[in-house]
Amino acid sequence: MSINNALSNEPKNRVWNTALYIRLSREDGDKMESDSVKSQRDMLRDFLSKNPDLKYYDEYVDDGYSGTNFNRESFERMFNDIRNNKVNCIIVKDLSRLGRNHIETSKYIEIVFPMLKVRFISLTDQIDSYLNPQSINNVIVPFKNLLNDEYCRDISMKIRSSLTIKRENGQYIGSFPSYGYIKDPNDKHKLIIDEEAANNVRTIYKMFINGSSLRGIATYLNDNKVLTPSEYKRNKGYNDRHYSSHDKTLWDSIGIRRILTNQMYVGDMVQKQMEIVSYKVNICRSVDKDKRIVVKNTHEAIISREDFDKVQSLLNRDTRICTRTNTLDLFSGFCKCGDCKRGMNKKHIHQSYKDYYYYICSTFKKSGKNACTKHAIRVEKVKEVVFTLIKQYINIAVTMDNLIDFINNSAEKCKETSKIEKLLKDKIKERDDVNRLLNDLYPDWKKGFITQEMFLSLKDKYSLQKEEIVKCINNLENQIDAIKNGLTKENRFIENFKKYQNITELTRDIVVELINNIYIYENGLIEIEVKFRDEYLTALEYIEINKQLYINKEKFKNSQIAIVV
Repeated sequence: MSINNALSNEPKNRVWNTALYIRLSREDGDKMESDSVKSQRDMLRDFLSKNPDLKYYDEYVDDGYSGTNFNRESFERMFNDIRNNKVNCIIVKDLSRLGRNHIETSKYIEIVFPMLKVRFISLTDQIDSYLNPQSINNVIVPFKNLLNDEYCRDISMKIRSSLTIKRENGQYIGSFPSYGYIKDPNDKHKLIIDEEAANNVRTIYKMFINGSSLRGIATYLNDNKVLTPSEYKRNKGYNDRHYSSHDKTLWDSIGIRRILTNQMYVGDMVQKQMEIVSYKVNICRSVDKDKRIVVKNTHEAIISREDFDKVQSLLNRDTRICTRTNTLDLFSGFCKCGDCKRGMNKKHIHQSYKDYYYYICSTFKKSGKNACTKHAIRVEKVKEVVFTLIKQYINIAVTMDNLIDFINNSAEKCKETSKIEKLLKDKIKERDDVNRLLNDLYPDWKKGFITQEMFLSLKDKYSLQKEEIVKCINNLENQIDAIKNGLTKENRFIENFKKYQNITELTRDIVVELINNIYIYENGLIEIEVKFRDEYLTALEYIEINKQLYINKEKFKNSQIAIVV
């Protein structure tokens, strides 16, 4: 059935049950006044009063709904009335009020309404599918729909660009900050710490680093009546539409992991983690991590970067939970078979006088001796070896710290600095003399004191000489900086090991911070791979170089730092 004759059989004097359809959204921008609900209502009712064949049935208002899709509450109610033969005429102010998606809008005007024998009237566009069927077929109609669509696309692009600029400037643009933060009352684009919730975040990180499992942390928080992020928001009066307002929620492993992986807690603004597919498809999708917008140090941190990195490292490890205590073993995720590199399983033997715990290769346990050997070893033996080695490294770190401090403050170093500073002073004077010669060349040539050939020759000579002097000056300045500053950067090997110099027992926190892996071989051989190898070698190289440079070597004679990390 064509649009032209869809209503041709309708009597000319029939009465139409008319729906007044009104829509307004924020996308209308500065047109909101002219397109306001009241303005549209007045125009539609005035037209209705002048046309006795149009009988008012109901008014359908979608206030705050985008025209890019037709999932609107009042539009769906109106369409349901059309299906039930209660409405057979629709009046709108203009085509953009019906919709701004040119595909969907054209479909309703050209197919759906004619098929259902619904009269469509757009006042400002002078469209009436009953009195003037050609007004629907006019080429200007789809063109106007395209313009309405383009207007919406342009607004969407401008909004997205504006939001991107704000994100890149480190401004927070979300509705609800991460649990542990609130918006600054004086600046809604800044975040400040909510201490009540932040303390719970700190507890979660501390428990996980100390060996608690995700499920164990969730159980602890639920047992202690700690409100979940959604419950906490509701309790504080925040209206978050993403959470149910009726069902009480509980902490779970997923929620704990979400907090443990949230980079916002180290003071970085992480945004654009989700995005709308397009201005026509109002569906959110996750954004790849490398495409998210991250601005560092925009707000106060709840968790130190050091602890955050520890947690990320632990989350990537294959760990096993003790079902009896709901906690992680001291070496869970660290203890591995030296041959197949798979994790070691912890086993328990109960005897009447004592309980024994030992590790066994997981590959051997699952696949038998043809896949790998047993590699069995007592847990206490591993603890003893690891604890002894850690204490040795701590002693090395303390020794290195003392030696580097001695080097950086030695008298020999001051003498060396004075010598180089004198050379530097002479080179600077030499550079200034060459500059003066270069500056005098041009006036001498202009005055006829030297020929052009001599001018060019001397200019090349002095320029090359100056270039060599400048290189020498830069080199001397670098030497002075190196001697004065010594090992200026904080050495992570020294700092991280030295802070545990008073330990009396091995804890999971120490294992997490100082050890990469523990490899177990047959016959009880244990290989321990500690962290900060590069930093150790940097400090060792600095010490070895200075042992050759300084006359006073008494401080170095009894230094034993030859353990390779």
